[in-house]
Amino acid sequence: MKKGKTKLTRHDAERLFEGLPQGNVRASSRPENPFEAGAFDVIERVGDQTRLWKDNLISLPMAIELPAGYESISRTRESMARAWRVKWVREDKSEVVTEFPEGWTAVRPASGPIELRDPSGVVRALFGWAEDAELRILPRYLVESQSNGSSGLGSLVIRDRMNGQILERSSIWSAQTGNNHPDWVRLSAWLNVHYPHHRDPLRYWEDCEKNIQN
Repeated sequence: MKKGKTKLTRHDAERLFEGLPQGNVRASSRPENPFEAGAFDVIERVGDQTRLWKDNLISLPMAIELPAGYESISRTRESMARAWRVKWVREDKSEVVTEFPEGWTAVRPASGPIELRDPSGVVRALFGWAEDAELRILPRYLVESQSNGSSGLGSLVIRDRMNGQILERSSIWSAQTGNNHPDWVRLSAWLNVHYPHHRDPLRYWEDCEKNIQN
């Protein structure tokens, strides 16, 4: 008969664990699921708040291209705060961090300036990437040039940038563009009559008018 080690009896095995604290231990063939329901509730809530906060912060250039009727950058910022409900958070050497209402974004395309867009996606301002860049606020109504690629001639249109509707167009196609176009004076006069404050980029927008009145 082969000699072997004496097998431990159940009583002997239990004696090995004498003195250990008796807790509510659950035996299982698999480890407990660490991802129980509710495990991520706090993390997801904090994450959402952090993302929301970051999304609302947009860095703009310190310099602003002064619109017609605005004599200083500080005056323009005051009007922006009132019309857009924007808050000035802090200033850096060449930029200022702002907090915009929900839905505003700054989009950097593959080429061209950065576009400041409102919640509906309309571009409300443009600014460059360099340290000496200026913020250019765009009006709602604008005289735009349209070109015909096949003929090389162009026309002018007055567009409502909030909805893309064309309000007036030139009757002449010309090789001259911009304010050199023969119909530039006529369309500019039409715009002055129908929207006398069109040069102020913080007027006529629905959100601006509502915010200014409140």
